[in-house]
Amino acid sequence: MKDHGSTVTTSAGETPAAASLPDTVRAAVSLPDSTTTVQTIDPEGATSAAGWLKVESSALCGTDLDLYQHGLAHPTVMGHHVIGEIVSLSPVMQWSWDVAVGDRVALEEYLPCGLPTCDACSKPDIYRFCPDADLWGGQRRVGMLGTHEGSGLHGGNAEYMELSTQTVLHKLPRDLDSNLAAWTQPFANAVDWVINIGGATSGSRVAIIGPGYHGIAAVAAARASGADEIVVLGRNSRTSRDRLEIAQAMGASIVVNDDAASTSLALGRHGKATGFDVIVDTVGLGGPALQATEHLRKLGRLVLAGLGDTPVTEVNLKTLVRGASGVVGVRGRSPQALTRSIELLAAHDTGLEHVPSIDVGLDGVDELFRTLLDRSGPSSPHVVIRPSL
Repeated sequence: MKDHGSTVTTSAGETPAAASLPDTVRAAVSLPDSTTTVQTIDPEGATSAAGWLKVESSALCGTDLDLYQHGLAHPTVMGHHVIGEIVSLSPVMQWSWDVAVGDRVALEEYLPCGLPTCDACSKPDIYRFCPDADLWGGQRRVGMLGTHEGSGLHGGNAEYMELSTQTVLHKLPRDLDSNLAAWTQPFANAVDWVINIGGATSGSRVAIIGPGYHGIAAVAAARASGADEIVVLGRNSRTSRDRLEIAQAMGASIVVNDDAASTSLALGRHGKATGFDVIVDTVGLGGPALQATEHLRKLGRLVLAGLGDTPVTEVNLKTLVRGASGVVGVRGRSPQALTRSIELLAAHDTGLEHVPSIDVGLDGVDELFRTLLDRSGPSSPHVVIRPSL
C-alpha cells in the first residue's frame, strides 16, 4: 500500500486527508465494442481528486445497458448507482460535503459545473439539468467519463473511485443493510416520480407500467405513500413473470398484458369505475400510455418515466381538461427525494427486502452484460456489482 495523500491534489491545491490506496486498483473497463475487461489502474494518475471512495456496490441500471449496447465513445469504468466508504477527503470538501473519512455515502450520477453563470446550478435543487451533466448533452456523469481522464476511475465498477469537486453525495447510516443501500438512487427516483410529482398519497390508487428496475422501485414508493391499491402491468415472458411475482410479494396486484396497444384497455379492466390517481409508465410506451389518461381520476397524473420509440398519434384532450388531469415527464430525482429514500430504507419497510439481489464481482461483468442483452440473464431487476467479490 502507498499513501497517495501526498501525490494527489485537488483543483484548489489541497491535499486529500488520510488517503490510503493500493498501488493498483482493479476495475471493469467497458469498451466501445460492447465488451468488458478487468484491468489494473494506477490511481496516481489522478490530477485533481477531491477524495477517494472504496466502492461497496454499483447497482446496474437500464441506462448502463443502453449505453453499453449502443457503443461507448471511450473505454469507461461504468456504474452510476454507487455506494461506498470515503477513504480520502480534502479539507475543503470535508467542509463542503459535511462528511468525514470513514463515512458511508451514496453518490448521485450528476457532475454539474457549479458555476454561478449556469442557470441550473445557480438555482436550488435543479443541478441535474446542468448542460455539463445532461445525459443528452455534456455527459459529465459518474460512470460515463472515459479512462483517459485523470485516473480513469470515475465509475462504480471498480474497487476504488475518484471523487471530484463536482461530486454530489449523501451520507448513509452505517447500519443500513447493503442490499437495501444499493436501492438508494432508483428508489429516490421512484419517490420523486410517484409521490412528489405523481401526487400519490394515503388512499391513492396507483398503476405502474413495467415491473423492471424502476417499476419495482415505484411499487415500493407507492407503498410508502400509503396507496390503497397498486396495480403493475407486465408481459408474459420469463423475466417479466418473475418480476411480477416480486411485485405481488410487495403487495401489488399484477396484470399480464403482452399487447402494448391494449394497455389502456388492461388498465380499464382493473381501474374500477373511478380509475387511478397516478399511472407511471416506466417502459416508454408513448401513444399507448397516453391513451391511458382516460383511466385517471379527477386531478390524476400520468407520469412518463421511460423513453420509447412508439409515436404519439392521438391524445384525448377533452379527457385531460374535464378531469383536470396532467401528463408529466420525469428525469432523475430531486435531492429531497434522495433524503427521503434513505429515511424510508433505514426504516426497513419499503418491501424492497423481498427483491432478490444478484451480486456479481468485477470478473463477471462482461458475461453479465452479455446475458442481460440477450435476455438469458437473471430475472431479478436488482443486479449489483460488488468489487470486493
